[in-house]
Amino acid sequence: MTADNIKVVGLSEFRQELKKLDDKGLTDELKNVNFDIAQTVVSAAQAKASGQGRMRQVAADSLRPGRQAARAVVTGGGAMLPFFGGAEFGAAQGVPRNTRRGTVAGWNQFEPWRGSSSAAGYFLYPAITELTDEIVDKYGDAIEKIAAKAFPD
Repeated sequence: MTADNIKVVGLSEFRQELKKLDDKGLTDELKNVNFDIAQTVVSAAQAKASGQGRMRQVAADSLRPGRQAARAVVTGGGAMLPFFGGAEFGAAQGVPRNTRRGTVAGWNQFEPWRGSSSAAGYFLYPAITELTDEIVDKYGDAIEKIAAKAFPD
């Protein structure tokens, strides 16, 4: 398990079984758990970005948790914040690129690119990495609680 891909084995099958029993509102409980986990990540990422400059703070402030039964979802950026990816992941430095002003050296307004592993990122991915154990514990507790309601035997 890496921080960029926390997978709860069997969650999909569990969710399918909950759908069969949905008269108890168990799918909504799973959505709430995913939302709570996503909100925890958003809060941690925003706190992490707060001391890293205005661009990162604005990018982190755009993070929003999503409410889905299948997974915890965090979204950020958008048309009004095209720099979100550069603020989170950095960019290649000194790479010649053509602009309407002529050729300029790279995307130097961003920090250096950190790669695409679990060590990537400047605020969102590091927050996920730091919260991995807490996320796993929250899922474990929530699945036990929901399973006890769904299958009371």
